[in-house]
Amino acid sequence: MKKYKRIILIILLVIIVNRMHYFSIKKHHYIYKVDNHNISEYFYKEKNHRYEFIINKGKKTYIFTLHKNFKKDKKIIKNIKVYKNNNLTCIIPIYKKKINLNIYCNLDNQQVSIDYLLKNNKNEFSELQTKIKKYNIGYPKEELATKKYKKIKIYPKNILEDDVYFIWDYKGIYIISKDKNKYQKILNYDLYDNIVSCVVNNYYVLFENSSVNGIEKIYYYDFKKDRLKTYQPEKKLSKDSYINGVKNNEIYVTDNKEKKQYKINIIKKKIKELDTGTTSYITYKNNKKLVLNKSEFFQKKQTFQNQKKNQYIYYQKANKIYKKINKESMLLLKIENIKEWSLIDDEIIILKDNIIYSYTEKHGLRKILENNELKYNYKNIYQVGKK
Repeated sequence: MKKYKRIILIILLVIIVNRMHYFSIKKHHYIYKVDNHNISEYFYKEKNHRYEFIINKGKKTYIFTLHKNFKKDKKIIKNIKVYKNNNLTCIIPIYKKKINLNIYCNLDNQQVSIDYLLKNNKNEFSELQTKIKKYNIGYPKEELATKKYKKIKIYPKNILEDDVYFIWDYKGIYIISKDKNKYQKILNYDLYDNIVSCVVNNYYVLFENSSVNGIEKIYYYDFKKDRLKTYQPEKKLSKDSYINGVKNNEIYVTDNKEKKQYKINIIKKKIKELDTGTTSYITYKNNKKLVLNKSEFFQKKQTFQNQKKNQYIYYQKANKIYKKINKESMLLLKIENIKEWSLIDDEIIILKDNIIYSYTEKHGLRKILENNELKYNYKNIYQVGKK
């Protein structure tokens, strides 16, 4: 009997140790080979399971992300199907677990997004599409149906479920989402110039910048609860103030006139001066915190460059935007005359002429809304939030 108890105890201990080991795994990196392709597989356990892949064969490289739960398994690619058409080569990875498949393509030894191919090399890619119908792969699609709200032309089917767009209309904001549009009045007068605004968590925030005395009041609109509130900071900001950026749901603001930088928590209604010494001025580049001295900081306007998501870096070269991971780049999109663009999670927001576009790898480049005011005045006129 003692012998059986001991065996059962050992088995239980092994199970417990294995479970503890499983839950302790937060990431892994494996290098292996499948069908003459070299694969670097990175696994990350954060809120969800995420796999990153870099696949090489000769001069061709493919990088992509997979958000799937393989129970922290490793070496999850078992086969790679290859399809070619002239200078276009595409692969379809096949996994240990049955999931929806995707295709990844390389054009002239440069990885390009499927949306880029559909918009710029449609004929070459369409020939491959006929060969891979059996895999039931989904492709990005832009919807053309529009509707009008006030002065704004909207493409509602192109708006992501959790996106909310805000357009400043000199007294208030138009609030545009997939299933609802409304107008929220904020001021009793027109505010045309030097708009200071941002989105923090579920708040649209506007600094009232009309008084000669400076910024004395901050409005913040909760777009989830549909409530407008105000905050009068105990430290007055001059009219020559601007927002550096938002980090950890706090707004970083620079007062150029007084040569001061502040951090504002709009929910707690607290403002804190940061530059208490000579090297306490803060900015961020690619999510990396930089602490500058006074002369360095005020050489130019400091805005946070949050163009990094996890280990990705997004960058623009001429009229193209790329995504970079571990020194390998993928061409995402091509669009002429970009006025500006920004990154929200894995979504790129682009302004061209009077049109706001959204881009994700799943949905591609799509028109969201058109507003003629954006042709002439666009700095801080539009903002994007997440529900």
